[in-house]
Amino acid sequence: MNNNKKNIIINEISYWKNNKLLPETYCDFLLALYTEGNQMDIDITSQKEQKRKVITIYQVFLYGLLLLLLPAMLLVIYFTELSFVLQMTIVGFFLVFSMNVTAYFIRKRVFFQVPLSITFIQLLIVSLSIIEKITNGDRLWIGGTVVVNCLLWILIGRIYRVIYLIISGILGLAIFILTTMVF
Repeated sequence: MNNNKKNIIINEISYWKNNKLLPETYCDFLLALYTEGNQMDIDITSQKEQKRKVITIYQVFLYGLLLLLLPAMLLVIYFTELSFVLQMTIVGFFLVFSMNVTAYFIRKRVFFQVPLSITFIQLLIVSLSIIEKITNGDRLWIGGTVVVNCLLWILIGRIYRVIYLIISGILGLAIFILTTMVF
């Protein structure tokens, strides 16, 4: 096989590996096969992957801030004497910030599972607080809110292939169904 065809095939396999179109082990095998053991291309892509997966100080700061937002949100909702509108405004800012941080981590493809989970917990707390206030604690509306949140968890879990999010959604639905049958 001439070098031009070989280079095209090697570039194509590298593209598949970088975009995760084939499993990494298959791509490594094919690259080793076509480069005849000269794994310079494999080393370059491995260095790029290692560089991409390194978490920066900024990302650690965002993680810490996000972890502090959940207790801060609970503090604002349950332990302050602020008006409901002011509470929801503050909590709404927390939720929007959390969504932006989650979107940032998803775009960077680094450790987005924890921010995603925290955002969904915050969304559940905010939606339950709003529905409870608007409907004066009507069980039907609160139950519907829980079901919608659990279905959202399952949907997003399937989209991003986050197993524990799918399991949490299914468990939430199961607990909801069991409690409505008992009570």
